[in-house]
Amino acid sequence: MIRKLRQGFLLLSMLPSLIGASVSIDNLKGEAYSDFGQLVKGNTLGTKVDGHFLNRLSVNITVSDTVKEKLRYTVGVGGLFWQPFPPGDFWRNNLRFGPGISEASTEFLFTRNLSLEGGYFPFKYDSPAMNLGEYLIRSESYPTYIVTGGWTWVDSAHTKVLGMRLRSNLFDGAFHQELGLFWEYQNPPLYDLTPAYLFSYRPVKGLEIGGGAAMKRWFSNNLSFFGRQEDADKASPIGQYVEIANFPEVQNQAMVHYTYTDANGATVSATDFAAWRPGTEVTTSAALSGKNGVRVVSKDIIQDGSPAGMRKGIRKFIQNTKFSDGTNCWDGSSTTCVSYYNAQGNLAVTDAAGDIVTGSTAAPQITKSTDLTRRAINLMGRINLDFASMFDVAEKTGPFNLYGEVAVLGVQNQPVYFENIFHRMPVMVGLHVPTFGILDLLAVETEYLNNPYQDSELELEGSTYAALPGVNLPVPDLAAAEYTKPRLADPAVHGDDWKWSIHAVKTIVPGVQIKVQAANDHIRLYTFDPVPSPTPQTAARNEWYYLVHVQWGF
Repeated sequence: MIRKLRQGFLLLSMLPSLIGASVSIDNLKGEAYSDFGQLVKGNTLGTKVDGHFLNRLSVNITVSDTVKEKLRYTVGVGGLFWQPFPPGDFWRNNLRFGPGISEASTEFLFTRNLSLEGGYFPFKYDSPAMNLGEYLIRSESYPTYIVTGGWTWVDSAHTKVLGMRLRSNLFDGAFHQELGLFWEYQNPPLYDLTPAYLFSYRPVKGLEIGGGAAMKRWFSNNLSFFGRQEDADKASPIGQYVEIANFPEVQNQAMVHYTYTDANGATVSATDFAAWRPGTEVTTSAALSGKNGVRVVSKDIIQDGSPAGMRKGIRKFIQNTKFSDGTNCWDGSSTTCVSYYNAQGNLAVTDAAGDIVTGSTAAPQITKSTDLTRRAINLMGRINLDFASMFDVAEKTGPFNLYGEVAVLGVQNQPVYFENIFHRMPVMVGLHVPTFGILDLLAVETEYLNNPYQDSELELEGSTYAALPGVNLPVPDLAAAEYTKPRLADPAVHGDDWKWSIHAVKTIVPGVQIKVQAANDHIRLYTFDPVPSPTPQTAARNEWYYLVHVQWGF
């Protein structure tokens, strides 16, 4: 990717000579900054990391020019000194340097209100947002996760895109719209295409309403696997939903906590493994049927039973549905356990008692088979109330905005994993607090997302992190042990539902600014490789960091 961006940079730098124009630089901007702070309480892949110091130093030069009032090009280059995360041995703690391109784009101006831009450029639609929000492009839908930070820690409510967009203004600029096509270049599978449309409307002074839709990863040659058939065979059980018409009878299985009356008339508490046929009570199981006065206190379900006939679910879990003769089948320690639906795609045959007939198999009658997909239709709506502009008090109060954004990260439900659309709806609310000239800006933001899974892209990291066969699957990050169970345990990860961020800016002298940010957000620090951590360093409610950003330039 860096090589391709370099080629784009060279092409852009040659444009003026190619069109035979006399070039003068419209805008030359140089900027450097230093970040320092601390991950006060945090984690790395669930392991506690507290008091970790954060620091980096960056420099960037951006040049822009307009040729014959029609063609505008912008090129930015720079470098970043940074320290890998998490802390480790001497080599992994070494300071690292990475050169890069911050922008390489051209924009053709058809008219004052119509332009076409292409290349590598920053993408931002919610102007008051400082850290949270901006969900439409920079978030993933299946599985659902949100990103903040990255190579930029402060003022990070934007993303860099590789693609093109057509922009237009109507009604004297009151209505703005964009139609874009963007390539995925950061997260696998690479080079998926995302078309997107966005608009904003200012009906009256101080009020802005916006919205948009993105067909995330809509054009791709990658669905539930990454190209090769052998990879598809490995990956599909985890990300494939099936409905099988001739599934054999499946016993209920559980660890049962109960009381009963012993031979002396005393009430005794006991816990036993029990297996019983579907449609009957647990008291009919061999473990409980011979006891008097049985009262079931609770059951730890190991296997949901079902009568012979239709069976639905993720094929990986159906494969792990086990028959048990009372030994420890549920924990995998017995060699006598048999899968009803084995890895070869065959079904076991059961007798009238629901017991597996040894050595007998039947071909499954699959009436429906669906691969879960990364494709998603994302929607976004937002509002910005600029009170300072609305009441002409900006000179007194400074920035005074109340703004918010809500998104749907995937309007389509998918089987088993993604059956509730409200689990994919982040909501952000922010306020630019009036400081009456004390600060340039003081922004407070909060976010809520009722996602029962971890905020994690672990299963999308391919061979680097994947704990399961197959790569880049549209499945949530579950512990590997979950896939040895006969059903998906309903997750309830809600300690990360609420997020917050505080952001302050103060200009010391012209060209020198200090920005301070404290947050519990979705920051993912870069590792030695360098790739971002698949999980945020501030996932739990009590985890947070602070940063001081000193910026100077011309």
